[in-house]
Amino acid sequence: MNRRDVLATAGLAGAAALATTAASGASPKAAAIVLDMPTSSIDILRDGPPMNLARAYEIMERDKLDGIAVAGAVNVYHMTGLWPVTFRMGYDGPIVAILTRDPQRPLAIIAAEFTYYYLVSDIPRSYPIEWFIHSASVNATRVFPDHGLAPMSAQETARAAALAAATKKQPAGTDGAAAIVKALRWAGLERGRLAVDHDLIRAAIGGAGLQTQTVDADAPLKRIRIVKSAREIQLMQIASAANVAAAQAAVGIARAGANFREMRTAYYAEAARRGNRGVFMVIDGVSTEGIATPFRDGHAFMIDAVSEGAGYHGDFARTVFIGEPAKPMQKVTAAIQLGWTAVRDALKPGLRFSEITALGQKTLRDAGYDFRVAFGPHSVGLFHNDAIGLGDLVLEENMVLSVDCPVMEAGLGGSAHLEDLTLITKTGGRPIHDVPEAVIQI
Repeated sequence: MNRRDVLATAGLAGAAALATTAASGASPKAAAIVLDMPTSSIDILRDGPPMNLARAYEIMERDKLDGIAVAGAVNVYHMTGLWPVTFRMGYDGPIVAILTRDPQRPLAIIAAEFTYYYLVSDIPRSYPIEWFIHSASVNATRVFPDHGLAPMSAQETARAAALAAATKKQPAGTDGAAAIVKALRWAGLERGRLAVDHDLIRAAIGGAGLQTQTVDADAPLKRIRIVKSAREIQLMQIASAANVAAAQAAVGIARAGANFREMRTAYYAEAARRGNRGVFMVIDGVSTEGIATPFRDGHAFMIDAVSEGAGYHGDFARTVFIGEPAKPMQKVTAAIQLGWTAVRDALKPGLRFSEITALGQKTLRDAGYDFRVAFGPHSVGLFHNDAIGLGDLVLEENMVLSVDCPVMEAGLGGSAHLEDLTLITKTGGRPIHDVPEAVIQI
């Protein structure tokens, strides 16, 4: 099976089936969300990596690239579906991955022997990979030898067999740089134009005297990331549903006497309980985590909650009223809802980011509102903003978009925000998670 076949077999999951139940201690809008789809990233990634490969070939063709080589943790995960824990420990380049413009050539992955044996071989995969193993490793550890005092477990046996099979096909080398060079030659990239994200790849190319021309991979990788594969959309549906539910549950602690720090802690705990990892929560415009401002009756404040699951981010914002808010805040939230509704209904392929912002702000002006609301679009995925530095983007099918709608003024009696994640389809936009009311009343 080649990579185009892998892509074709990964059909886009249907819309999530969303069911709600009351969450103990949460606000009336708090909900547990049940998805009618695989709930494990392992299940989703078994048949292929997250990356939209068709998009990758398109970008390589456009930029006249013969291949892309990556060693950065997020880029390796995107290209391969692998994120060994050594990346999170701070080690440099435990895996290097190479994608060529030839759709018939499998991914090439360079890994230390111990990384493959102990951290990668456990992961089930049914898509083709060409492995280039080398024995250079942290603390000179390679594999766990059989001490012989008891039979090896099924896991130990499977790991040893997987390593033996990989090194039988491509004998292990002793040096990581040499393994990178060997993989580049196998891929036909000892000449040509290669996008690279890390100095260790450049060093390997320079040390071997290859005639490969290297360019910075940052922009091409961002261009690939902003258009999601079917697998990425599944992962984002799961992560965003968990994020919305966690934020709603955390809001349930908001009452006179509780404080910002307690709500943020509750949000991180609720995200973890649903399989996500908290990234940040802005409360009433405050992102500093140590601040413990108390909530009060009449408090009107925004929340902006971001967490990630399997690397993919949920991003959700609402306005919360504790009791009766100040009159200006009711007017602000009505304005934001009006602007977002106009924007949401207009989202479709071909619309520019700048046009989204202009439409939201014009809607407010035409309705007689003079509030400053951002209406700021950004692509969401492996990062809170997948497209930093790419300029005024044009919407494309299978982008996942957030349009930030915070009010950008003080002296209103509170703060307000509204934000959901929207998948851009051929005919328009649709939410990828349950959409609660724009204002949460406590």
